[in-house]
Amino acid sequence: MSKATGVENSEEVGELSEVLRKNKRMTEQDDIKGTIEEELYDVLYYVLALANVYGIDLERSFEKKEEINRLKWRK
Repeated sequence: MSKATGVENSEEVGELSEVLRKNKRMTEQDDIKGTIEEELYDVLYYVLALANVYGIDLERSFEKKEEINRLKWRK
């Protein structure tokens, strides 16, 4: 994977937006092609690949961001 993975992920996010607008879901026959499920997989795949390229600990980042959001949105 290269740092160009970010560009690829932005394309996948666009594809996810499109299937979300159409509300295209996986069928009972497990036909995933062109569905929200497929595009969510693709976006997650590229997010994980980018984290790997940049050496980012996503678990640690997630925990830190959750802490910030808890404080920010606590009422």
